[in-house]
Amino acid sequence: MTKSSATHLIIHSFALAHALTCFLLHDTSFGDTFMLTCLTIAMVVVLIRLYDGPVDVIVGLLLLASFAGFFLGTNGARWIQELFPGLKNILSYVVTTTLVTEFLGWSIFFVVRRKK
Repeated sequence: MTKSSATHLIIHSFALAHALTCFLLHDTSFGDTFMLTCLTIAMVVVLIRLYDGPVDVIVGLLLLASFAGFFLGTNGARWIQELFPGLKNILSYVVTTTLVTEFLGWSIFFVVRRKK
């Protein structure tokens, strides 16, 4: 498997995992925040290790991805709900977490692929 196809598989698989986690845990007493953060961290580590990124890059991108994911996820869901008021609340969160995961995954890829 090439790095390109592995990258696609990793990012899309994690986006699907985020969507399922959000759908199944969002309205529970446990919530989905902890699991989504763990999935985001795992995706960032896998992508960086695939491209042999150094540890300091991992730490910096983990912090950035975690904060960006939380901020974009919570505010993005509100924005989608305003754009599509007829959409069920849970679906706005699922769509948002999927889009944010794809965005973060591809952003990480574009940063680590150059090794600079």
